[in-house]
Amino acid sequence: MTHILENSLIAGGVIALFSVPFYIITKRSKRAQQALLKDRLLHKAADLSLELTRYEPVHNKIIGWASPSKILLLADLAQSEVVVYNLTKAVRTYVLKTMNGTSVRSISLQIADAQNRVLDTLPFYQQFQDNEMKLKQFEKQAKDWETLLNGHLSR
Repeated sequence: MTHILENSLIAGGVIALFSVPFYIITKRSKRAQQALLKDRLLHKAADLSLELTRYEPVHNKIIGWASPSKILLLADLAQSEVVVYNLTKAVRTYVLKTMNGTSVRSISLQIADAQNRVLDTLPFYQQFQDNEMKLKQFEKQAKDWETLLNGHLSR
């Protein structure tokens, strides 16, 4: 009986020895990526002489909003440049959720003009690229941004 207990303790110690540093390294890497995205977003806003009223990380992206000038910024790890969306001609936004059978293919924020034509699309979730376990979180973030932008665009 003591051999089983000793072996279990040794196995648990070895697993902890390798998993804890891996966990710490992963968390630090994610934090460094978020800091890099935030830095790129703030630098682009400063280059354009914008004052961001809100910014929020969304997985491997960060979205920033400059309210007075109606400019939306998107920094993505996959792209080297920060994307600038000018929403002066936009009238409303809405969340578009496309399905692939029973699974969600994508969640995006559509930006429309007065004739209901789509001006721009902001991706929040892409199937096979983003974590499917955080699908509800992505949808909530997209709806929060929809509410925020619609409040500013209707003025």
